[in-house]
Amino acid sequence: MATLAESLTWRGIPIGVTSAWGEAELLLGEVGAGSPGVLITAGIHGDEGPWGGWAVKKLLERLDLNDIRGFIRVAPMTNPLAMQADTRNAPVDQLDLNRAFPGDANGSYTERLAHILAEAALENIDYVIDLHGGGSWCVNAFVFEMEGGRELSLCFPAPFIIKAPARDVSLTGYARSLGKTVAAVEMGGRSENEALWAERIADGLLRALRQVGVVGAELTPPSVEPPRAVSDSIVLRPKRGGIFVPSVSAERIGTLVEKDRLLGQMLHPATYAVLEEFRAPFDETALLLLRPFMAQLEAGAMTYVVGRLARE
Repeated sequence: MATLAESLTWRGIPIGVTSAWGEAELLLGEVGAGSPGVLITAGIHGDEGPWGGWAVKKLLERLDLNDIRGFIRVAPMTNPLAMQADTRNAPVDQLDLNRAFPGDANGSYTERLAHILAEAALENIDYVIDLHGGGSWCVNAFVFEMEGGRELSLCFPAPFIIKAPARDVSLTGYARSLGKTVAAVEMGGRSENEALWAERIADGLLRALRQVGVVGAELTPPSVEPPRAVSDSIVLRPKRGGIFVPSVSAERIGTLVEKDRLLGQMLHPATYAVLEEFRAPFDETALLLLRPFMAQLEAGAMTYVVGRLARE
């Protein structure tokens, strides 16, 4: 029997702009019927690239129509213009799609896209899983816990879990305001372990589908260790532009490091003198996001996301 990847029915919804890839449209793939309905999205931020969509493909290649009850809808390239430009937001309006819900049918590109997602992608959906992860410049390793969605988040093999801020203007926040159960996943991205992260995310998606009753228990991957709770997360950003040189590799993502551990440095772009150091701020600092490669950075660029290990 054909896999779910081969059985998807695709629907393109025009967004109203033309790009280098032709007329921009939101592509929704769907397979199955009835309930429950699960929406899986990836690529809301364009610089998060193809990693989430790759994990969705790996999941759908594991299953066939005999394996599912209800239906699965996927949007693996949620923000086409931003992904094409490899930027967080689409260059045409520079709005953050994940702060634009429920959108505006008569607004700018991003506002129209949010409106399409709010109307067409969420239609008849019971559960939403939004894949963010790292991107073309970083790798990360955690899941957000949202009200009512803890069990869904625990399906993913992430080292850390952190409570999500309440934002109804995000896709998951807006979906939750409509009574849907949601999870936001921040795993994977640019590193030497891209394929491994994609497989881990696909495993998590399969566990999540089992959790909500879309697939049978016999298809569930082995259980995983529960993630460690993190609080007081902060973003480390350079005070001025320059050359960033990491001091910890992608292998350290999802681990704890001691206070004052050197994470990376900013160097002068001509003299290569040290301008600034990034150091672990907590006694047990959780590495949630890091840049694993040397790069030119502007002042204020997201460089590390770290957190304090929560105490019982």
